[in-house]
This record gives sequence, structure tokens and C-alpha cells, in this order.
Amino acid sequence: MAEQKKTCGLPILLAGILAVLICGAYPLMSATSSMSFCSSVCHEMGVHREELRSSAHARDKDGKETGCAQCHIPSGFGPRYMAVKIYSGIKDGFVHLTGSPVNLDRAALQISARRFIDDDNCRGCHADLHRDAKGEKEISDIGGISHDAYLGKNGQAKSNCAGCHANIAHLPEFDRRLEVNRDFAERIRNKEALRNAK
Repeated sequence: MAEQKKTCGLPILLAGILAVLICGAYPLMSATSSMSFCSSVCHEMGVHREELRSSAHARDKDGKETGCAQCHIPSGFGPRYMAVKIYSGIKDGFVHLTGSPVNLDRAALQISARRFIDDDNCRGCHADLHRDAKGEKEISDIGGISHDAYLGKNGQAKSNCAGCHANIAHLPEFDRRLEVNRDFAERIRNKEALRNAK
């Protein structure tokens, strides 16, 4: 009988330890996903923060400042969230501590960052893909055709949201020359001019 109590106690003890770890992990994961953490602890993220603040995605559909995690980390606290958060944290920490964070390869970063932008995060603000995020304006005809393909209505799209919508929140120097990015680049230049004038 005593042997049976020991055997039953071990799974309960392990479940308790796991529950404590998960409960402790959530606040830590949330804190390290905040805009203030990303742009202050990792100073190399400051340029990304400033680009985001100049973009059309600076605020979400509710008018709140958009944070890093809203786009780059899957929503909800589950296995997928944990996997992306742990992978990204280790990778970013390694680059921050051992790499050259000031001279990041933005072209390579664009490709890798797009892999971690979950369509569900985009759809959190863009529920109706035929209207803007606030539901006020219809999108262009070509946008409607493209979104219909994404939704499987007229074929099948070969890309996720971030695959088609490049430079919507961040705009590296080499992409500022593109006509499609003209307004975004102008907002960045204006903010940089204001900052330099101070």
C-alpha cells in the first residue's frame, strides 16, 4: 500500500511542478514581449520601433499602440506560442550578445521575420479582407481578387499575409526608394528630421 502511494504521488508532484513553471513562465514571457523590453534591452530594436511608429500599423484597430508581439508572436499562451517565443528569444539573445546587432542584415531579417508573422495575428485586426482594418474603406479591386485567392474563392494563394504585404510596419533604407513605399518613407524622413532638429 505504501508503494502505491509513492507511485501516485510522483505524477501529482510532477504535475504541480509543471503548473508552477507554466504559471511563472507566462508573466516572464509577457514582460519580454513588450515594446519597452524589446526596444530598451535590445537597443538594436530601436530602429524597428521607430519605423513601426511611422507606419500605417503604428496603432491597431482599437487605436492602441501596436507592440512587437502582436505581429511576431502567435496569440494565445500555448505550445506554438512557447515554441516561437523560446526560439526567437534564444536567437535574438545570441545575436545581441555575440553578433553585430548594429549591423544587422535587414534583407535576411525580412525573410526570417515573415516566417514568424502568423496570419491569425493579421486577421485579428483585418477580419474583413475586403475592407480596411477599421471597416471604413473598401480595398482596391486587385486587392479584392488577391484576398479572394487567399480565402480560396478564386484559386489558391501561394503566400501568407506577410508574403504579399512587405514593408507594412518596417521599412529598411534599401526599400524606401520603391514607389509603393513613398508615403511610409516620407513619414520616416519627417520624423527623423524632427529628431535631428532637436
